[in-house]
Amino acid sequence: MSKRLVVGMTALVAVAHWALLFSPWFGPATPLQSSADTPNVLEAVWLPLPPPRPAATPAPVVRPLTPTPPKPRAPAPPATVQAPSTPSKTPIVDAPSSAPGTTLAATSNAPDILAALPPQAEELPPAEDPPASAAAAHSPSTGPRLHVQDAAGAPVTLALPSDGSTLAQHKLLRFQVAGFVKGMQYHAQAELEWHIDGNRYQARQRISAFILGSMEQTSQGLLTPLGLQPLEFTDRRFAKKRSVTLDWEAQQASFTPLQPATPIGPGTQDRLSVFLQLAAILHSTPDLRAAGTRLQVPTLGSRRMQIWTFEVQAPEILDLPGGAAPTLRLRRIPPAGEAEQALLWLDATQGYAPVRIHMEEPNGDVMDFVLQD
Repeated sequence: MSKRLVVGMTALVAVAHWALLFSPWFGPATPLQSSADTPNVLEAVWLPLPPPRPAATPAPVVRPLTPTPPKPRAPAPPATVQAPSTPSKTPIVDAPSSAPGTTLAATSNAPDILAALPPQAEELPPAEDPPASAAAAHSPSTGPRLHVQDAAGAPVTLALPSDGSTLAQHKLLRFQVAGFVKGMQYHAQAELEWHIDGNRYQARQRISAFILGSMEQTSQGLLTPLGLQPLEFTDRRFAKKRSVTLDWEAQQASFTPLQPATPIGPGTQDRLSVFLQLAAILHSTPDLRAAGTRLQVPTLGSRRMQIWTFEVQAPEILDLPGGAAPTLRLRRIPPAGEAEQALLWLDATQGYAPVRIHMEEPNGDVMDFVLQD
């Protein structure tokens, strides 16, 4: 070890001892005490630091307290309010309660007392819901219903015989069909048949086309003073089948495959029964055959409800394969924004049964039915 390193370390140790004994950073310098009977021994005594003097605490500021007024409470309504007694001792009649636990009473000759009372929120127990059948029987329908207006725009109330006498008991009509499906032109044969048994009806329309296959619609239901009342409608297009069930007690129609139910009202038809309904109405009510008459018929398809509005246009002699026929032409007025069109020719000599139907659907499909025999 070098001499310089030894000297440096010695000096460093000396400085450290001096700092421990005399430096104010590590404790106050304390004089050494000695006595005659004390051996000559140097003794370092560490005295604790004196506790710091507490800082002067400022005197608290005393401020006068401002009392907070209590929140006003609504005065409780009197338990009983009575009119002044009269010599005749008019009996007191209880009035309806204006708050839970409060009874209001007044005589018939003191209405001002009740009028002066502040209005109170009334809490009534919830009423029990009536059964669905009772609600349907006694509440008005919320669904769309049949509306008929004559040529002058006046509403017409219908009352058709419920025995089906406005329609032939059995009818089979054969049509030649021409049109387009998915942009492809086709020719087909079609049949429209219905049968009435008492107050029930069954109807079927079938279209058969070469290569394309067949399409069929069926409708069955009841006959009422408002005409046909469908109970079930099916629509089979090639391999796909859809159906609609009409629940008149619940006043709604449900779809298969499942879709949201839709409300129905009196006079609602399906897309097959609507043609028979028009025939029954025009056959039984001659005044509605005037040009300008409008019939607004809620019509169910296999997926949704539509409002079909038909307008009577004019009589027309229609040339058919079986000969000329006196017909009444009706035009369907589509709602704004819809492209679906329909024209009907109803034969006056056959109870206003359809002898030609021309339909154009929004997807471009066209069907034109012309009676063959």
